[in-house]
Amino acid sequence: MAWIDVEEFYSQIKSQSLKPVVLMTGEEPYLIRQALEQIENQYVNPEMKDFNFTVYFGGEANMESVRDNVETLPTFAPLRVVFLKEAHELSDSDWEALEPLFQNPVSSTLFVITALRVDKRKKYFKSLNELGSAVEFKKLYDNQIPSWIQYMCQLEGLHISEEANHLIHRLVGSHLLEIESEIFKLKDYISPRERIEVSDVTAVVSKAREESVFQWTEAVAAQDRIKALELLVSLLDQGQSEVGIVILMARHIRLLLKIKKGQELGYSGPRLAQYVQVPPYFLNNYLKQASLWSTSGLEKVLLTLNETDKALKTSPISAPLWLENMVLKITPTHA
Repeated sequence: MAWIDVEEFYSQIKSQSLKPVVLMTGEEPYLIRQALEQIENQYVNPEMKDFNFTVYFGGEANMESVRDNVETLPTFAPLRVVFLKEAHELSDSDWEALEPLFQNPVSSTLFVITALRVDKRKKYFKSLNELGSAVEFKKLYDNQIPSWIQYMCQLEGLHISEEANHLIHRLVGSHLLEIESEIFKLKDYISPRERIEVSDVTAVVSKAREESVFQWTEAVAAQDRIKALELLVSLLDQGQSEVGIVILMARHIRLLLKIKKGQELGYSGPRLAQYVQVPPYFLNNYLKQASLWSTSGLEKVLLTLNETDKALKTSPISAPLWLENMVLKITPTHA
């Protein structure tokens, strides 16, 4: 399978030059959903949609029905479009049933498959070879999120202040679907206004995650193992993924490290806030937490978080056990 970058993928959508079989993977559903919408807009004639456009879901679909649909000629149109979403839920036998479509793609159908992840070692994946194309929508970096928040607001006809943008990022995190949900709430809240301010975000967006992360960091800094474990359970109860918890904590620790570095350089106040790239509005909270750590202590925590992240992605051991072990490692024995 030929892997292409996201920019080239969107270029092929626009020029309607996608290969007959397309695989989209990645753990950011919002980005995959956006790409699907672009494909539908470019390839599906609204007037013939009922005849030439079908959506299946991996956990529910019968693969024989999917194959039959893909192999059916389009009705009064040059192309049929078939989406198979959530293909990570397919069994090996399901993939094998689809393999003939990969070995001999149907030129009159655009067959688009989406999955959180795929096993590239499998025969059915290799059989796609050069006859299909694939694109991976990777997790966005933290510094990319504010521009996405601004973009989502623009899609809803909204404007947002810089501080409100950063506050959404801080409260909600980096999950675009969750950010989108909060923007929908904000749109209803401020109507008929079109500009989102900090006070609007404070009134609408839940602070539960922010408070839990700060409390967790403070519990670890205070060497309070019991409280740290309790707050870990709270984060899981909020629906935060295990890997997400590690990412959230690592981001927080890196920010504290940057504050320590900025202080070593003699920065303070607005200059330190600019160096760390956080609004001055939030700086005092971070300063208070950074004062509880040594630089070497923060670096050791990052190493433990990195080890835990790798284990969560590769180990068969229960994820909550790895997280509990992580807390035990970053809090002292006597706590």
